[in-house]
Amino acid sequence: MNRILCLMILSVCVASAITQEEQYLETKRRQLEVQTREFNEAKQALEAYKSSFEAVQNQKMQALLKKEAEINATLARIEALKAENERIMQLNRQNLEAIDEKTAGRVQEIYSQMENDAIAKVLAEMDAKEASKIILTLEPRKISGVLAEMKANKASEITLLIKNADNNATNDTNSTRN
Repeated sequence: MNRILCLMILSVCVASAITQEEQYLETKRRQLEVQTREFNEAKQALEAYKSSFEAVQNQKMQALLKKEAEINATLARIEALKAENERIMQLNRQNLEAIDEKTAGRVQEIYSQMENDAIAKVLAEMDAKEASKIILTLEPRKISGVLAEMKANKASEITLLIKNADNNATNDTNSTRN
């Protein structure tokens, strides 16, 4: 009987231990289910955030690409306008050079037919730079006669400008050769 009683106590203890362990395991299983559900919800929220973030990034990238295309188109228009302006400027320079050549030829023709004292009087009233440009169109013999008719200070001023113009022309010629 002791044996039976011991066996019964032992079986009750074992049954009680098994029941407690089952309860503990059941509690742990429920906790794990709750954690798994929370992890799944967090995973779904993260995936939703990720997809919305990617959508926003795609929109921003599309807007950026559109702006880049607009900028490139504007740059192309600017380059085309710049090339057109350069072409127009070159035509204007050519036209101005042609006008200057014609004008210089006419001025040279007019002054070459005048007397030295008349040329000296006209050039004496002009700005020295302009006078030196005109006098350079004349023949050297005519230039010396005109300068001889001028007042000394005006003649020296024009002579220095002519000298500087010759030096600049020589320097320009030397620099283009190098």
